[in-house]
Amino acid sequence: MSLPKPIVFFDLETTGISITQDRIVQIGAIKVNPDGTEEIKNVLINPTIPIPPGATEVHGISDADVQDKPLFRQIAKSFVAWLSGSDLAGYNSDNFDIPMLIEEFSRVGVAFPEEETKFIDVLKIERKVNSHKLGETYQRYTGEELEGAHNALIDIYATIKIFHQQLEQNDHLPSGAGDLEVFCQGEFKRVDFAGKLYEKEEKVYWRFGKHKNQLVSETKSYCNWVLGSDFPTETKAQIRKVLGQ
Repeated sequence: MSLPKPIVFFDLETTGISITQDRIVQIGAIKVNPDGTEEIKNVLINPTIPIPPGATEVHGISDADVQDKPLFRQIAKSFVAWLSGSDLAGYNSDNFDIPMLIEEFSRVGVAFPEEETKFIDVLKIERKVNSHKLGETYQRYTGEELEGAHNALIDIYATIKIFHQQLEQNDHLPSGAGDLEVFCQGEFKRVDFAGKLYEKEEKVYWRFGKHKNQLVSETKSYCNWVLGSDFPTETKAQIRKVLGQ
């Protein structure tokens, strides 16, 4: 892959799957620089809310593991500075990790992401060239069992290995972050970072749900439902902008 600037592969472990209600408990990130060198971050976070037993069963992180760890607000500025100037990549990151990270930064008043950031979701590439759970995908590409899944750093190493194999085994894939983002997202520009909206000919459309591919401005009752439901804050802000609120 051609890298004009660094790309950060990252994964979050959380207290649950609600982007607005749950919190991050672990950040694993590997920055791949244009010269091929890597920088690694692996941080446990005190989420300030209890970690449900069901979540602990998935990632193995308990309340006791994080009780003396820093709060997100304590690492936010240094982390966003480390991410600055990089593109971002992950596995199912468009649907979960990116919106979750944006939500956490928003809570502590830190601007994220930078305007020129490109987003690559390795799962979206995989869905276009094969089919999808991280462990199954890893085994298909490497012939190996993925040991230690749901540890953020292990998952990210697996994601990077899959990503390199995707590029090597599929000659038609573009090599640059910008072109890969278009490949993942489609020809129309994304409006919100969670990928619920897209722009076509300067108008905003739904990318999901019963009004998929319809104008947001012409589905006000649906807009009100989304605004009152568990959707990312940034998505709601974009909807309000379309409605002129």
